[in-house]
Formats: sequence, C-alpha cells, structure tokens
Amino acid sequence: MTGPVPDGHTYIDSGVGRVSMRVGELHMLAAHTIKDKMDALGDALNKIVDAMASLQISWSGDAQQEAQQLLDHWTQVSNSIFGTTEDPERGVLNRIVESVRTAAYTYNQTEVVVQQSWTKLHDELMTILAGGTPGSDGGSSGDLTPPIVEV
Repeated sequence: MTGPVPDGHTYIDSGVGRVSMRVGELHMLAAHTIKDKMDALGDALNKIVDAMASLQISWSGDAQQEAQQLLDHWTQVSNSIFGTTEDPERGVLNRIVESVRTAAYTYNQTEVVVQQSWTKLHDELMTILAGGTPGSDGGSSGDLTPPIVEV
C-alpha cells in the first residue's frame, strides 16, 4: 500500500523524486545572504541588550533582579542562536550557514565527478567506435572490459 504522493514540481511519479538546485546560488545564499541578514539581526539585538544594560543601572530592588534575570536569559538565548565573539560556531545559525556552504561544495564536487565520468565514457566510446581498444589512448587506466566483438 502506498501513501499519498505530493503533486507539483517535487514528484514525477509515485516513489520517484527529482532534486534540482543551482549550486552557485546555494553558495551565495550561505556565504552572503544568510550571513548578512544574521549579522544585521545580531547588531539589532546587541543594541537592545546595550539599552537593557543601561536601564538596569537605574533600577533597584525586585525590578533590578528581574531585569538581570531577563538580561541573563536574553544573553543565553542569543548565544545559542548567534554564538559568541569567542565561539561563533556555538550558535545554531552559524551551523546552518556552514551546513548550506558544505552542501553547495559537496554538490559542486559531485557534479564535477559526474561530468568527468561522462567525459571519460564518451572518450572510451569514441575510441571503441574508431576501432581502438578501451584504454589504448593513454587517457584511462586500461582496466576496462574489452568490447564483445562476436556473439
């Protein structure tokens, strides 16, 4: 029994999916767009923390204690999201950025290997069609199975 199959651009047929991405755009997204937005948000949050810290000085009693607890909690959450100056990798957003950059690099390297494999296959087929033996042109290892010439 099969479950429901989403329709749209994601699925072609039941159980068959297609993944499409533009590696350059993925890298730019991670290296610049997400990072720039994250830096801008971090700057805005730091201004709020600075404002809260300056207000805390004028508070006393329970209000000062509550303000300190709020500021401590704010700092803890902010560090979890953005990391710290000393350890930016501690922040989840930095990990997301690095994961997207790694994905872009990995997809790019995979694309290079696939392209090289198809080029090698093309070259070997051209050698065979020209009457040569696979690997005889020096461009491959020569470990290919020779073509079947009779049945």
